Amino acid sequence: MIEQETQPEAVPGPRNAPEGLPVPPATSVPRAVWQVRVRTKLDDLYQQLAVLATHDLEQAAALRAQLSGVEAVLGRSGVIEWLRGGKLEYAWQTIHWVERAMVGLRSADELTGLLPAYRSAAAQVLPADDKVLTDLDTVAGGVSADLLRARVQALLQRCHAVSDEFHESARRLRNRMLGLSVFALVAEVLVVLVQWRSNDVRLLEAPTDAGGVAAWRLLFFVLIAGALGAFLSALPSMITSRSGGLPYKLPFQQGLLKLAIGPLVAVVGIMLVIGGLVETSVSSTAALLGLAIVFGAGQQAVTAFADRRAADLLGPAAKS
Repeated sequence: MIEQETQPEAVPGPRNAPEGLPVPPATSVPRAVWQVRVRTKLDDLYQQLAVLATHDLEQAAALRAQLSGVEAVLGRSGVIEWLRGGKLEYAWQTIHWVERAMVGLRSADELTGLLPAYRSAAAQVLPADDKVLTDLDTVAGGVSADLLRARVQALLQRCHAVSDEFHESARRLRNRMLGLSVFALVAEVLVVLVQWRSNDVRLLEAPTDAGGVAAWRLLFFVLIAGALGAFLSALPSMITSRSGGLPYKLPFQQGLLKLAIGPLVAVVGIMLVIGGLVETSVSSTAALLGLAIVFGAGQQAVTAFADRRAADLLGPAAKS
């Protein structure tokens, strides 16, 4: 589902930019969550650059111009762009680059004062024994300003690399789940169409009380019952799952995958029952649909891989 933007009142750029430093144009607040986070981060960096411009006006202006390129991506996105995530990657990688470059504008005293904040942010995405984090812990008052800047930049670069890899993994998982869901839905439509056009082959044997029901209609109701079973079994996990602040809506994609796979599992399961591979019998339409609901709920065994992968990604705090 593509987020659409509204056009509420404009957000002005920083008012305390010194003379000679261009002020970013007023922009509207986007609706998409990831765009709101980017917009908030941009405003924060603009404010910081306005202060740092007193150290190096030319460099601060160059960094502000770099950030202004991100403004163009905070608009509508097509389906292809939504799948590829190019705008999202460009926005955050540009912000990350500017954050690292801003370290060069800060004085040694400023960096020393910001060290606890750098450590706290890095500890959320890096293991405690990561070398760039331990190197920063060894920083003392006698370290030169250049070495301090280099270590802070190395820490930021490591954190940003982890963040980029995290978002790329989440996007790949989203696209794979979406692709499987679309494939399953197309397969279900094709199965119904083939059964509708074929009168001599019946995928499902009709119970005694549904002998006059068309084969494709019976198949269609079994698919619906399977989707119902999938929905009931997926409801608890869909309610308790969390998105981790990501723009990829992984819980929604997990639910869609379950609803798409459930009907296919129901049809396959009933075919096995009718074929005699399972020791049970279907004597009525109610029993047939009830069995479809049970098999549809069994999609959890098929989609568990997606649940585990999403849980692994969203277990720690979302990295931005």
